[in-house]
Amino acid sequence: MSSNIRELVIEGAPARDLGASVREIWVFRDTIRAFAERDVRVKYTQAVLGIAWAVIQPLTFMAIFTLTLGRLADVEGDGTTYAAFTLSALVPWTFLSNGVSFGANGILADAAMVRRVYFPREVPVLGAVGSASVDFAIGLALFFVIGPLVGAHVTAWWLAAPVLYLLLAFLAVAVATPLAAMNVYYRDFRFALPFGIQLWLFASPVAYPMSTIDERWQPLYAALNPAAGILDGFSNVLARGWAPDMMLLGISVASTSVIAVAGYYLFKRLEPSFADVI
Repeated sequence: MSSNIRELVIEGAPARDLGASVREIWVFRDTIRAFAERDVRVKYTQAVLGIAWAVIQPLTFMAIFTLTLGRLADVEGDGTTYAAFTLSALVPWTFLSNGVSFGANGILADAAMVRRVYFPREVPVLGAVGSASVDFAIGLALFFVIGPLVGAHVTAWWLAAPVLYLLLAFLAVAVATPLAAMNVYYRDFRFALPFGIQLWLFASPVAYPMSTIDERWQPLYAALNPAAGILDGFSNVLARGWAPDMMLLGISVASTSVIAVAGYYLFKRLEPSFADVI
């Protein structure tokens, strides 16, 4: 007896390359902006001090670092005061830490939408980093007012701050993206992340200047910690009024690029099951 049974094979949609995924993100740029605006509104809703929190945090850490670590870290030879140095690093660091923290939790925070509505899963991460940019703008304006009063040198190099911001935002997205994916599968990341960010703070030139690191080891330092070269660039530009160290900055950008490509590849590998696992 002949059989008319046919074998039916259903294959999943072929995985798109990373370039196609990036192009799709650009198509959804208005959605990213909507997520960012929503995050800003939610963040400050019913907050008594409102956006003042974006000013309080760096000022508080500046005061603590100046009164404690400021006596140990000698920055006078670097052409600025300790207060100006640490404030110039704290403003971008606050943006980086908030961007990574909120970005890493972005997919979980929007779990209901991820399960029901299609949009690139990178959107909540990018929206979270975008919302943190508002705090950065406020903090930068704070530095422009207070920085000269505590010893910062006002020069034309201050105009380079927006360029350094773009590099720092790139780093925030590069780090937050794989963490957001891992956070879906392993909720331990949710509890380990604050501790990890605290360690990252003290492993970065925020409480101490880059000059405390032996010059021979500074390139390796910037490669292992890509925030180092960018934060040092902010300190040079804002506090000292100097040009950023282009070698260290280039190393940090190269290291960030490696993290971005590897992290995005991991994100896209884990992405298909987000709606089921979340």
